[in-house]
Amino acid sequence: MEESRIRSVLAEKLAAYRKRAGLTQAELAEKLNYSDKSISKWERGDGMPDLLVLCRLADLYDIPLDAFLREGPLVRSQREQKGRHLIITLISIGLAFFVGAIGFFVCYLLNINVRWLAFIYAVPVSMILLVVFSHKWGGLLYQAIAVSALVWSLCGAVFVSFLAIAGTKHVAMLFMVAAVFQVLIILWYVLMWVRKRNKARKETEHAAS
Repeated sequence: MEESRIRSVLAEKLAAYRKRAGLTQAELAEKLNYSDKSISKWERGDGMPDLLVLCRLADLYDIPLDAFLREGPLVRSQREQKGRHLIITLISIGLAFFVGAIGFFVCYLLNINVRWLAFIYAVPVSMILLVVFSHKWGGLLYQAIAVSALVWSLCGAVFVSFLAIAGTKHVAMLFMVAAVFQVLIILWYVLMWVRKRNKARKETEHAAS
């Protein structure tokens, strides 16, 4: 990107993010300990703020630093993104239970006694969705919790099914298998965390050298 284009995009984004935050040039200048003339100059493209100021602005608007140079629509703030992700996750889980309700109704029409199992199995289905979303948007801790919840909810659903249909409790051994698998899950995500930390440390050392 040419310097003139960088100035143009930066000026446009500085003004747009300020307006989205509901700040006047004078209010922003007060927060940054700069004059409103400096803010106006940056937003006209007659000057550019230094990197430290851009970092402070990114923190203020809760956006990544490179958002000021991205062409196109404004980047959502981290809070907005988290709220959007939460809503999508809750809607998806709600749909899983909605499908479970349909299954319950169909079983009711067919006069199946264990029709309530449709709601039981909606739980592990919901956990599958939670695993997908946590690996897409969440950190390692949320991923580990989601996978663990899937394992135990699926194990519980299978146990309840055998108990309701066959009347046997011998499948309780499933919980022992789940416990062993839980240990493997913990070890796996601890390993992932260590690798991530070592990678970040190497990148820091490389940047410092």
